[in-house]
Parts: sequence; structure tokens; C-alpha cells
Amino acid sequence: MFGINKKKTENKLSLKLESASLQEQFNKKIEEQQRNSNLKGYRKGKAPKDIIEQYYGDQITSQIIYESMANIFYKKVSEDKISVVGQPSLNPLSMDIKKDIKFEAIFEVYPEFTLKKFGSIKYKKPTALLKDEDLDKSILQMQKRFGNLEKVNEPASDGKYTKIDFEGYINDELFEGGAAKDYLIEIGSNNMIPGFEEGLEGLKEGEEKEINISFPEDYHVDDLKGKPVKFKIKVNEVLETSLPQLNKDFFTKIGIDVETTEEFREDLKQKLQKDLEVTLKRKEKERLFDSLEKLNPIEIPSAMVLAESENLRKAAAQQMGMDISKISEEELPLSNFSENATKRVRLGVILNKIIEDNDFKADEDLVKELIEERSSGFKDPEQYKNWIFGNEEQLKNIESLALEEQVTDLLISQSKSEEESLSFEEVMTMS
Repeated sequence: MFGINKKKTENKLSLKLESASLQEQFNKKIEEQQRNSNLKGYRKGKAPKDIIEQYYGDQITSQIIYESMANIFYKKVSEDKISVVGQPSLNPLSMDIKKDIKFEAIFEVYPEFTLKKFGSIKYKKPTALLKDEDLDKSILQMQKRFGNLEKVNEPASDGKYTKIDFEGYINDELFEGGAAKDYLIEIGSNNMIPGFEEGLEGLKEGEEKEINISFPEDYHVDDLKGKPVKFKIKVNEVLETSLPQLNKDFFTKIGIDVETTEEFREDLKQKLQKDLEVTLKRKEKERLFDSLEKLNPIEIPSAMVLAESENLRKAAAQQMGMDISKISEEELPLSNFSENATKRVRLGVILNKIIEDNDFKADEDLVKELIEERSSGFKDPEQYKNWIFGNEEQLKNIESLALEEQVTDLLISQSKSEEESLSFEEVMTMS
């Protein structure tokens, strides 16, 4: 563990416990135990000392040794100003308090490093424009969301829906989960495996068809990855969305307070433009931080990674509606989160280093700007702002965001970026 492959964040100290101090503590503990003893055959507090030692000696010895090791260890690292991460491993070389006891303390420390020059950072800056066709497509999606599906006597085609019965066979055997009745599919949605929706195009109500396709190599079910499959399909209905009119009733239903189509388009355009700007800024920062993290591949203490992995697992469990207190290793293995946790912790350590090196303090104007921006999404902005300023923890969170923005501005000013022109849809669907 401490040979060639020793982690840079791991340290070892060889320390010593004085026998005199241990024996003094032992005697005090034994006397205290004797005063409070209630052993069978003896009156309370009257059991002989040698009997007390016989019953409790080993337990008390272990207690004082481990307490003493912890006290000496933390005194030492405090004096030497060592930033310890997590709990140390304290290993006594003997348990005989009649002699001085040497022990080893194995522990991890907060990483110390020098940042690479920001001029070495290179990343692609996403750019995009909101076009009229993007606005039209967004409006159409909103209409579809509030529209009604109606049966049509037409063949299935892009944008239409089909209700189908299907059975899937691998090697002429029906596979688990491979059959359904009256299953609704939107043609062109790409919600099914490649080739399935395309195989439905041109089919009318009552028609049947067999299609032969393959599951993708990265399919989420291991037993089906890359497997060729034959689907037997029957079309029960072909449907099309009846779109609502763009009128006052529709605008009210979707929560936009306007009267005319022109006002609706302008209002939606402003919202989409704001969403685009926010997303572009967020994606640029993600790419910038990714490059920063890769440029500084510092080793992270396992204790920090473990703690962040636990946080990520709990967050995932909450999103899945699971009881956090009952998460099992089989359901959500902690190892599934270690890679992302390592990256997040490393980035956090790097950002903290930048803040310290540049002596950044949260900019008050930026903090107010962030609070103002967030308050705009609430029905009562003033109530939200008062809550933030009256809540120390929430205010610190906003100050942390301000510091992150200040670091971002510094990095952007010194790094090299290359613009990547994308469509509105590409930006809004980026992972």
C-alpha cells in the first residue's frame, strides 16, 4: 500500500504512547468502574479491584489505547498543520500498556498541487441562433401537447400515431417483455429501436407485417444487445393529432397572458431566446470546466470520493422514488457513481484552489444579480429575496454560485475557445 503504488494523498506517521500515561488512565478507569460496579456476589461498588480488572481490563485497555492514539494523532497533525481528509487508520503494534506502545497512523490528506496555466485550456464554445422555424416547431409541439388524437383512414406516416399489437422473437422464441397490445407509437419519434418505426410507415388499419431488425449494441438490456429480432405486427388504428387553434382560449390554457397570435409568438420568442442564452452559457461553462479538470489530473482522496458517491446515490434514489434509508448495494451499487464522483470532487478542489490563489470574495453586486434573477421565477419576488437574505445557508449557496461565476469569467478571459455553430434544437437537447 505504501510502496511503488502509494497514493499521493496517503500519508503515514509513526507515533508512540507513553506507558506511564496509559497506566495512569487505566487505573483511573478501573477505580471508576469499581465505584459503579454491581457484580453478582458483591455489594454495589465493593467488588475487589482484581475482579474488576478480570471483568473489564481488556475492554478498558482497548478503549484508552485507541482514545490516546486519536488524541496524539490529531494533536500532531494540528501542530504540523496537516489537512487530514476522512478518518485515519490507527494501528497499535502491541496492546501491552506496561510498555510504551508504538503505533502507525495511515491517513489521507487534502491534495496540494500547482495549477496548470489557464492559457493551456482549449474548448469548443457552442453558439446558436433562434430562427423562425425553431419558433414554429416549438409552437407546433405545444399544440400537439394540448391536442386530441383522432382516428384517420390513412396509412401511417411521419408525425402520425399507430396503435399496434406486436410480438418479438429471437431465434423463433418470444423474448421477455417483447409483446404488447394496443401499444401507441408516434412515427418519427425515435422512441423505439432503429428500424421499428420505419417498418410501420405505409401500413393501414388492420394490416399486418413482419419486420427484421436488430437491437443496438448499447441497448440497456444486456441479453438483447446487438441481437437480431423478428417482430410480428398488427396495426389496430392510425391516428393523427387534431391541433387546437391559436386563440385566447389556447393561450390561457398554456399559461400565457396574451390576446393575439402575434403577441403569443413574441412572448414565446422571448422565452425561448432566454432559454437558449441560459443553456449556451451553461454548456460553455461545462465544457470549460471539463477542459480545466482534464488539464489538472490531481489525485483525489478516496474518502472524498466515497462521500460524494454516497451523495450521488442518494440523489439518484430520490429521483427514482426510492426510500433513501433502504438503499441496497444490489439495487444501486456505490461503484456506479465513483467515476462521476471523482470528477466532481476533483473539479471542486481545483475551483477552490483558483479561488484561494486569486483571493476571490463573492462579489456583492453579482450576488444581488443572481438573487434578482432567481426571484423573477416566483409569484412574489420580494418574499423570495427576503427569505434568501434571512437564511444564512441559502445566502452562502448564492455566494458560492457568484464565486463560481467569477472563476468562470477568469478562465474564459485566459483560455482559448473555438466556436461551434449548432442549431437551436441541438443546443437544447445536448447531454
